[in-house]
Amino acid sequence: MIASEGKNRELIEKLLSFDVVVIAGQAKSHCVAWTIRDLLEDAAAGARLAERTYLLEDCTSAVVVPGVVDYTDEADAAFARYAAAGAHIVRSTDPIESWPGLAERAA
Repeated sequence: MIASEGKNRELIEKLLSFDVVVIAGQAKSHCVAWTIRDLLEDAAAGARLAERTYLLEDCTSAVVVPGVVDYTDEADAAFARYAAAGAHIVRSTDPIESWPGLAERAA
């Protein structure tokens, strides 16, 4: 069910039912960035989602067309905003037990 403001409340509530939400995908500068922005800017759930969100830095990439366009700076800025909002930026090669805040979430 989609609410009048266009947010999928059912999806947001489902994500909030998980201890951890791990996000990866293409493109870091566009689809991933916009999805995370929409989730974290949700007035009712954004802060609660941020603290349980882990962005897999090395499993995303910005849109880059060599010699034409490079959105790497925009993608990195978006991830920095999400980190400032409370999301965690990790790498797939980091041991999960070393992810920040994870031990506290499990307790």
